[in-house]
Amino acid sequence: MKTNIYPMSPPEYSEQRPSGFDVGPHSAIHPVAWDIITPDHVADTIPPPAYDSIFLQEGPAKSNVRHDDRNMWEKVHEWFEMSVLQHIIWLGALVFSILYIVFSIKYGGNCYRKLYNETNGKVIEEVDLPSTMKAEGGVLCATVLYVFVLILLRICDTNRTRRINMADSPGRQTRKGHLLFVCCILFIASFIWCIIGATIVIPFYDYDVSKNYTFMCDSEFYSFYHDAKIGQLSIMMPYAAYIIIYLFIVMPKAKLWFIRRKWRQWASLLDADQDGIISIRDMEKTNARLELLRRTIGDRKTALNAGAQKKWWDENIFKRGVNKDISVDDYITYLEGIYTPHGMESTMRPVITDFFNFFSTPDYRKKNIPILEEEFFKFWTILKNVDESHCRRMFVRYFLNPVTMASFLDNFVSLIAHNDFFDEKTLRVHKILNPKRSGTCDLICHPSSCDV
Repeated sequence: MKTNIYPMSPPEYSEQRPSGFDVGPHSAIHPVAWDIITPDHVADTIPPPAYDSIFLQEGPAKSNVRHDDRNMWEKVHEWFEMSVLQHIIWLGALVFSILYIVFSIKYGGNCYRKLYNETNGKVIEEVDLPSTMKAEGGVLCATVLYVFVLILLRICDTNRTRRINMADSPGRQTRKGHLLFVCCILFIASFIWCIIGATIVIPFYDYDVSKNYTFMCDSEFYSFYHDAKIGQLSIMMPYAAYIIIYLFIVMPKAKLWFIRRKWRQWASLLDADQDGIISIRDMEKTNARLELLRRTIGDRKTALNAGAQKKWWDENIFKRGVNKDISVDDYITYLEGIYTPHGMESTMRPVITDFFNFFSTPDYRKKNIPILEEEFFKFWTILKNVDESHCRRMFVRYFLNPVTMASFLDNFVSLIAHNDFFDEKTLRVHKILNPKRSGTCDLICHPSSCDV
């Protein structure tokens, strides 16, 4: 049954509203109900101080510790170094070099330019294009084959299943230096011969007609050499510019990028919940992990006293003040402020030494007792929950045999003190902490960034 509801007006009261009270356009509200807040009063209300203070409180800003912090140059460089384009360039260079050698042998002595002395008829200038092509092709072929040998050596080193003995490490580093030196010499020689060939073949027919020149050149040979040289220059010159820019401009900056990335890895060890803020709660969680390390592998009989633990955090990590949280970015900025290439190790070694004192002792480190493989895996599982398969690969590839607690401490010092990315010592802990890139990033990253 339908019921009709009729609007009713509010009852009228004789009590007067307080003086100064204005209900505005809302006359339906009874005058005595002066304690009811209307929209007009809300608009005129000043927010309480506690509300505003929320936005004025100082605190560290969070940062994403898992984000890809490479800049554009690093991404392009890493993509190019191991992309298909790089392999196409080297295969193309090998094809060019073989064709140069074949054509120079086939047309030997059939393309030359000679300038004779007008008085005695002796040859005072001679340009032999096949000889130039043969020399250029030989140097280029040697360079490409040498690069392929280096790639094979790197693949073998990457896939080896046995660790390098510490006694063999100095000789191994010396051999690497020699291989790199020979590679640089071949690169320079290839570039020089490329320029020499271009300065000969391109202006071959540009000469002073008033002088006594004699020409003989097969058109097929010259057309091939000329066109091949144009194509070679279109690839060689940008590639040479890329290498020169990297060596003399980018590399000094890349060292700073590299050590900043390692500082972020060190800070991530202290940021237990990985929220970008190193807080008191993170300190408690990290201390608990270090205590578990002490019980597992550290050979420290008793825990470091709470006062010493708190002192280490206050003096070395909480740089915004005692018991004040600090963001990972702010901590990295602090490290950048105290960084000097030659003095960082002496500055940070006491910090890392005291960090290792949480779970080991100086006397134990002096004994140079080898860390077993399973103990190494347990260390990283407890401290950072590193994937065991990744940890195993990096352990075999980068850590010398034997690994002791003292050498392990040195590796941690190198993590935050050294910026030389060609030194394996600076790479060891970095490679353990280097996360696997996901998705499309795997397609454009260098093996050193993808745990290869």
